[in-house]
Amino acid sequence: MFYASAFVLTTASVSAAGNCNCAPCSSGSGACIGGGAGLSASSGVVLGSDSGYGSGALGAGGACGPSVSYETRTVMRSQMVTETREVPVTSYQQETRTRMRSVTRQVARVETREQQYTVNVPQTQTRTEEYTVQVAVPYTEEVPYTVQVPVTTQVEQSYQVSVPYTEQVAQTYTVQVPQTSQVEQTYTVCVPYTETMTQDYTVTVPYTEQVEQAYTVQVPVQQTREESYTVSVPYTENVEQTYTVQVPVTSSRTESYQVSVPYTEEVAQNYTVQVPYTETMTQTYNVNVPYTETIEQPYSVTVPYTEQVTQNYTVQVPYTEQVAQNYTVRVPVQEQRTAYRTVSKRVPVTTMRTVTRDAGSYQTVAVTSGGTSSGSAYGGGSARRGVLGGLLGGVLGCKGGHGCGSGCGGGSSCGSSCDSCGGCESSCGCAPVVSCPTVCYKKVWCPNLVTEQVPCTTYQVQCEQVPYTYTVTSYTTQTQTRMVPVTRTRSETRSRTVNVTKYTTEQRTRAVEVQRCRTEQRTRDYTVTKYRTETRTRMVAVQRCRTETRTREVPVTTMTTQTRTRMVPVTRTRTETRTRTVPYTVMNTETRTRTVNVQRTRQETRTRTYQVQKTRQETRTRTVPVTTMTTETRTRMVPVTRTRLETRTRMVPQTTMTTEQRTRTVQRTRMESQTRSRQVNFTVNVPETRTRSYNVTVYDNVTEEVPETYTVCVPVQSTRTVQVQVCKQVPTTVTVPVYGNAAPAIMSAPAGTEGYSEGGIISDGGSYGGEVIMDSGYSEGAVMETGAGCTSCGN
Repeated sequence: MFYASAFVLTTASVSAAGNCNCAPCSSGSGACIGGGAGLSASSGVVLGSDSGYGSGALGAGGACGPSVSYETRTVMRSQMVTETREVPVTSYQQETRTRMRSVTRQVARVETREQQYTVNVPQTQTRTEEYTVQVAVPYTEEVPYTVQVPVTTQVEQSYQVSVPYTEQVAQTYTVQVPQTSQVEQTYTVCVPYTETMTQDYTVTVPYTEQVEQAYTVQVPVQQTREESYTVSVPYTENVEQTYTVQVPVTSSRTESYQVSVPYTEEVAQNYTVQVPYTETMTQTYNVNVPYTETIEQPYSVTVPYTEQVTQNYTVQVPYTEQVAQNYTVRVPVQEQRTAYRTVSKRVPVTTMRTVTRDAGSYQTVAVTSGGTSSGSAYGGGSARRGVLGGLLGGVLGCKGGHGCGSGCGGGSSCGSSCDSCGGCESSCGCAPVVSCPTVCYKKVWCPNLVTEQVPCTTYQVQCEQVPYTYTVTSYTTQTQTRMVPVTRTRSETRSRTVNVTKYTTEQRTRAVEVQRCRTEQRTRDYTVTKYRTETRTRMVAVQRCRTETRTREVPVTTMTTQTRTRMVPVTRTRTETRTRTVPYTVMNTETRTRTVNVQRTRQETRTRTYQVQKTRQETRTRTVPVTTMTTETRTRMVPVTRTRLETRTRMVPQTTMTTEQRTRTVQRTRMESQTRSRQVNFTVNVPETRTRSYNVTVYDNVTEEVPETYTVCVPVQSTRTVQVQVCKQVPTTVTVPVYGNAAPAIMSAPAGTEGYSEGGIISDGGSYGGEVIMDSGYSEGAVMETGAGCTSCGN
């Protein structure tokens, strides 16, 4: 709406300015814009300051507006454009190169050297040695000894026996005793009673009437006729068919491409080499030279000797004795006991109950509809019967609903036409002619309520005490005696002579050879390999690439459409007309007469009496046995087996030991010392100085040039196609206004002014009128000049 208004204002102002030469404004021309009147009716729409569509500032001027014309100019506008550029890309390839490397390795050589060493040579020597021997000398000696002789006597001994006895003890126990009491209970019973009611019901009474009926019979007659029919006979025909084939055609085209051609360039390279050289240096070292020295060493020797020692010892001599032992045996005694248990059983109880049931059945009732007469009760008697008859007649009888709908004289006309059965003649009432009666049969439920007494069986729980017998096993204690062999011991003191070996310590001296070392200082020359750093120059081949543009022939395959022809077998049909004799049946209509029994019904109102079973609630009282459990404390005598201690006397054999002095001959041995001599061989180590040759492996440093393979990453220059967003100046055609004799005042709208236009309003001095200068689109300010910024990228 704003754009349309601006266009109208612009057009109106341009036409007005073309006819005005700053003369006074006429009343009807509409070419000038007054200070307060605005434009005339022919000059278009004038937007004042109150409209809200252009609220810019108004300048002061003359009475007439300036002349404005529009020109088309080309303005450069920034716009984002996607370009395809070739970007150089550097990739690296691994190349294997070979260079010479100085390797210093050690070469082993074997030197033979001599070494003097000292060896301890063992020599066997003999010496005479005296030693002392303990010799055993046997002898006999009479030795008295003490013997414990057992003496058995009968000693009276008192002992206590636990004698069991049975005692009747009164025991109190609790019994749950059932007590049955009669409790009066109130309950509600639904008592049935029978009530006699009277009901009026309608009965349809059937009757039969003889009616002569004319009916039409279709009698079939067989005839033949000649008939022509068409047959489609198939046949095959070869038809020429044109089809299109895409045939590939291969051609070549010239294509330019860029190749990065590698080339090798010799470049001088400075490198550092570690050059080995050899120096001889003198080293002083210490050697431990072993030598043997003989020293006197004192040592201790433990010399054993034997002594005869008399030793007394005690022996436990066993003997067996029969001892009477009392033991208790529990003898089981079985006893039959009788107890009572409560058994619940369900006893059936049969009572009589009054039940009302429906003993009715379905009966078939004949219903006649459609037959009415003006003088009888079928058509004009009762409106309810006429409606029922009309409905049944419409469903089961005549086509048009024979019989009156609401009785004769009711004002409703019968059907306009009836079939051969007859029907109504006029709207004044039903005609005396009987319409088509229709008889239908339906099943009707006839209730028959019967009240009878029915036996009802319920079950009551009765509790009964039933005796039962169980076996209880109790134990009685009996004391019995048995002889038990008891092994006992008596102590006897005996003597024996024991050889005891004792030891004495003697101090002796021996010559011991000790291996010792002395430190000697020696000197040796050794070779040291050192390295000096030298800077050398070598030519290194550097792999570089140059970009070359080459041309190649590229095969291009295009598809050419060719039209070809082929014979295709097509199955077609031709139409043939044939003749055949067809038998057909023609139905001849014959009118016949028959007498038909028509079942008709009349409705009768009857009254019947039926019994209705109803119930009333009665509150009754009955006595109910209630069994409660009462706790009773009773006392019974329980046999308790207890024991009492009784002191009894018995004769027990007691053995005592009597000491007797006896004498016996003992074979003893005493040890006597004897000095003896013996030849002892001993070994002495004699040091000898010997010379031996040994091989020493010496390593010489040898420097040699060894080829070495190494990998270098060589840069390879190539190009890659990249899509780049570029902001370019695009020429755009815009329409700008060109002003004539008077320069318009262009002022921007103040801040916060409402409206759609944010550009300037060109005024010629009027109060409310003015000319709106705007582009074809929504104006945000002055016309964009070249370099004002990009509209899409914001730059």
